Amino acid sequence: MKNITAILAILMVIFAGLACSGDDTEKANALVAEANKAIVEGNNNFDQVKTKGGEFDQKVKEAQTEDEKNSAVDFGNKELMPLYNSMSDNFQKAGDKFDEASKLKLNEKFKEYLAAKAAEFKKRAELANAFKAIPKILSDSKNKNDYKEESAKIVEKVQKLSKEAQELADKATKIADDNPTVIKKI
Repeated sequence: MKNITAILAILMVIFAGLACSGDDTEKANALVAEANKAIVEGNNNFDQVKTKGGEFDQKVKEAQTEDEKNSAVDFGNKELMPLYNSMSDNFQKAGDKFDEASKLKLNEKFKEYLAAKAAEFKKRAELANAFKAIPKILSDSKNKNDYKEESAKIVEKVQKLSKEAQELADKATKIADDNPTVIKKI
C-alpha cells in the first residue's frame, strides 16, 4: 500500500481524451473524481491505521497480564476496527465507482484501465478487511505464541493481497502509459 499516494496522484490527473463523439467520457470523469475522493479518505484511514497499529503492537508486546491483554483487545476494537471499516468502505466505494465508469460507452482501452482500477481498489478493500482479524485473534489467543502464529498467517494473507493490488495498479499504469492518446495526463 506504499504506492497508494503515487497511484492517487496519477488517478487525480488522468482524464480520458477520446476522439469519438457521443461517448460517456464526462460521466466517467465524474465517477473517477468521486473515486478519487474515496481514495483520499481511504489513504487517510491507512495513515491513521499505521499510527494506531503501532500503538496496538506496542500494547500487545508489553501485555503481561490478562487485563493488559484485554486492554490491547479493547484498543484494537475501539481504535483500529473503525479505521479498518472506513478504509475498506472507501476503497470499496472507489472500486465501485471505477467499475461503474468502466461500463459506460467509452474507448475500450479506457474501459480496460477503469476495470483494472476497479479490481485494484476492491482488492485493497479486501486487504483492509483482512486486517480486522488481528484484534479478534488476540482476544481468542491462549498466549503470545498462539497470537504470533495466527497473526503471522494474517500478515501473510495481507502481503498476498497487497501484491495482487499492486499488480493491478501496475496493469492500469501500463494501460495508461501505452495509450497516451486515450488516457491523457494533465
